[in-house]
Amino acid sequence: MEKIKVFFDTNVLVYAHDELSPFHKESAELLDMAIEGVIEGVISEQNLMELYRIFTNSTAMRGNPLTPVAVKLLFEETYLNGSFGLIYPTRDIMFKTISIASAINAISAKIFDVRIAAQALSANVTYLVTYNINDIVGVEGLTSMLPGEIITVVQGNREGNNDQKSQE
Repeated sequence: MEKIKVFFDTNVLVYAHDELSPFHKESAELLDMAIEGVIEGVISEQNLMELYRIFTNSTAMRGNPLTPVAVKLLFEETYLNGSFGLIYPTRDIMFKTISIASAINAISAKIFDVRIAAQALSANVTYLVTYNINDIVGVEGLTSMLPGEIITVVQGNREGNNDQKSQE
């Protein structure tokens, strides 16, 4: 069975690194699955820019922001080492973004969620993982799930593969 391909929304990545978050455990587990190659993880350059903004922001980081050098090292070790597919905006993605935005009547800052959805669609992912499921509602062809739900799917796939191997 093929690996599932998961596009990570920024909120999941933030929680994966925030040990104080109630969402940390599942987010970190899913991030580890991508790093270990259990799933095929996909992110966009937009995710990295959003992460940089959050990680270097004193308020967002509860008075303990990372330095630009620390963020650079984290990105290189975690996201830019080949563990993740990295999507860049293209003309086609921009057209898809505007098309989706007009179809679902997205306004104002919602365009950034729509852009993430368009990038996920361009990567032909199985799921978009997010804690903001409602931000992606109405985007045809894209299934959003919570990290715990995807972990359950992966574990079910592993058990199914083990059952199949034992029957052979």
